[in-house]
Amino acid sequence: MDRPSNELRDAYAASLGERIRSCRAGFTREEFARRLDLHVNTIGKFERGITIPDAFALLRMAEIGKCPAEWLLTGQVKSDKIERSVQAVEVGEYIYVPHFDVALSAGNGVFCDVERVVAMRPFDAKFIRQDLGIAHNELALVSVIGNSMEPLLRSRDTTMLDLRAKDVLTEGIHAIRLDGALMLKQLQRLPGKVLRVSSSNPEYSPFEIEGSDAESHRDFSVLGRVRWGGVTFN
Repeated sequence: MDRPSNELRDAYAASLGERIRSCRAGFTREEFARRLDLHVNTIGKFERGITIPDAFALLRMAEIGKCPAEWLLTGQVKSDKIERSVQAVEVGEYIYVPHFDVALSAGNGVFCDVERVVAMRPFDAKFIRQDLGIAHNELALVSVIGNSMEPLLRSRDTTMLDLRAKDVLTEGIHAIRLDGALMLKQLQRLPGKVLRVSSSNPEYSPFEIEGSDAESHRDFSVLGRVRWGGVTFN
């Protein structure tokens, strides 16, 4: 009589372990354990399905990992229960990425206020983790405003930003804040700590940001790199 119940328990522990591993995406096992005030080996046993955490530990995992507690416990959750968050939330086969209101986000504190999240947009988890190669949840969706990046990006198109990519290591389109304005621009690193800032639209002249400007009190920062774009048809 005990065998079926043991098999059910083992199956549940294994599936729960997979959800715990997904929930801590963006944290190393050591970081996750430290935040939970647990030993790293304990987290490893949870993830391998050897032991099952208690309810309080599951609630803390959900809070720290920004994933629904209902999904962490049962593996199921209604999409309308995905609460707004400033970070992406991985639930099962999907990653819900926060879509920020760009008009409200310009200036200091961009991408930090949950009130500026207008929706949580679902993406296939394999697309983000494998195709885009993004292993963390510091992502943001922003809408394009203006015509400076036409014809590549048009007004009302949507872009996904990798918010950890703040260092311009390779040429690409990045979100920047310059003198209080939020912009999407092509960035290229030049010798001598110089960034060349250009637009796709030839009507907008390129300009350069000197290293001394970026390191001074001037309002300039790289917010993230564009990794995906969605086109809007009128």
